[in-house]
Amino acid sequence: MRLLQLMLLGICLLVPQALAEEHHHNYIGNHGMVLFAADDILLGSYLPLNQPPYDYQLIYQLTLPPKAQTAVLTFLQAGRQLTLIPEQLNLNRLIAGDSFTANGTIFYDHFAHAGRVWYEDIAVRFARLLYQRPINQPGDITESRYDVLRVNQSYFLIHQIAANAGYDQILRTDQAPPEPLILKAPADVTALQQLNAMGIQATEVYLQMAERN
Repeated sequence: MRLLQLMLLGICLLVPQALAEEHHHNYIGNHGMVLFAADDILLGSYLPLNQPPYDYQLIYQLTLPPKAQTAVLTFLQAGRQLTLIPEQLNLNRLIAGDSFTANGTIFYDHFAHAGRVWYEDIAVRFARLLYQRPINQPGDITESRYDVLRVNQSYFLIHQIAANAGYDQILRTDQAPPEPLILKAPADVTALQQLNAMGIQATEVYLQMAERN
């Protein structure tokens, strides 16, 4: 009887530990980002999924070795797209706003859509977390809500991805938009058209439907 009690106690102790380890491992991975620029500041926006634990919108200020930093900023300022896949890391570090350096690969265009490698095994400094939002609220199909992030003289309009369905969109303008920024969501009128009607000239930095597993 004593042996059976000890065995049961051992199982009870091991199950929470196993669950905790599995939960921890879920956060470890290659967490891709789209790169964009605010003048001489390099930014990276995490590409989320619509399910835990990947359901966060995160934007970091990044730095690269000097020559690569200059080349990447010049490329982005010309309106081209670059994406980044860091080496495997714990997503909790990004969510917590840690500053650290990790190697990564920078791709022309989107790494998931036949993107070509530009820089491989390059040191990327995750310098500062600028924006964080959990994707945990259902959206209203009649409207689109945007958070406003100012970096230098640029305003980035970050679409609030909904938990039930949504899309990942970042817009850029040099004009201060109203806050909160709530746009209607008719199928035939884009956010850029609505902003233009408000007297705000903006460009689209990134647009993609939210990924699903």
